[in-house]
Amino acid sequence: AKELNRSERAVNSQIYRLRKEGIKIPLGWYEKEGIVIGHCDIETDNFDADAGLMLAWCVKMDGGELLEDVVTKKELDGAVQDKRIVQHMLEVLQGIDIVTTFWGTGFDIPFIRSRALFHKLDFPLYGTISHFDLFYACRSLFKLHRKSLQAVTEFLGIEGKTHLKLPVWQLAKRGHVESLGYVLEHCREDVKILEMLWQRVKPYRKWTRKSI
Repeated sequence: AKELNRSERAVNSQIYRLRKEGIKIPLGWYEKEGIVIGHCDIETDNFDADAGLMLAWCVKMDGGELLEDVVTKKELDGAVQDKRIVQHMLEVLQGIDIVTTFWGTGFDIPFIRSRALFHKLDFPLYGTISHFDLFYACRSLFKLHRKSLQAVTEFLGIEGKTHLKLPVWQLAKRGHVESLGYVLEHCREDVKILEMLWQRVKPYRKWTRKSI
């Protein structure tokens, strides 16, 4: 098994070198024409979906547009809460083949699924959308003092990560308009740097199909 792993690493390294030199070689399954990749992040007012709501989400289409949504004060004050934006996000996910996240396995994906089922909305079924969690990729590729998105992107010289301001989140979950705008902007920047991180790390490992 170890010999096989060494061989696989050698092949991957050779592929990357040949591509850098402009030599055409077969693309990975995730690079083929028609495959749609979306870089995803959500912002919430609690880490647990039975105690909190989704405040905002962003999906940056790989090499393309940025889609987003944020709750309103009226929604937070009423019975709708985050149902509308969760439903909107699910509609966007329907057009995506692969979702990338950073620690989405432990947070984003189960939170979205939880809020969707709470609102009796249809979450994508097993096997319909693949998921690349860049947290695990970076954990295996790099030896850093911290494993956060900020630590990894700063190390690689990727700028744009905004800092978390907890007082703003407290105001945002009560519907404060400017604070909700800040939360959305924080989400935007995260998916932008997530896309740049994906471009930096994707040649250095094998990406297998894993469902959201």
